[in-house]
Amino acid sequence: MDPTRRRPPPHKVSSVQQYIRDTFQQQVIGYGGYAEWPPRSPDLNPLDFFLWGYIKQRVYATPPPTLQELRNCITDACASVSPAMLYNVQREVQSRVQMGCIVAEGHNFEHER
Repeated sequence: MDPTRRRPPPHKVSSVQQYIRDTFQQQVIGYGGYAEWPPRSPDLNPLDFFLWGYIKQRVYATPPPTLQELRNCITDACASVSPAMLYNVQREVQSRVQMGCIVAEGHNFEHER
């Protein structure tokens, strides 16, 4: 391979994309997924405004000393996301769409709670 040629990020490699589609089928949201998602939209992306922060907070409350414990902590943190939390996130997405896409006409905006 030409060393000057950039490689795609791991999640964009075709074998990874195929695995995700095969594993999660019609639950994939994102580029090339069942439901498309606007690129670079952290204000509208629940992974950016909720999930990653929540998972990191849970996982690193007490830093795991081994890789296996890190894996266990990540799995436990993901399992701790409740239906009530997801309902609140869904309501937050609606609020952000209203603010960012409708009121601000798609321009940048500050979302205050």
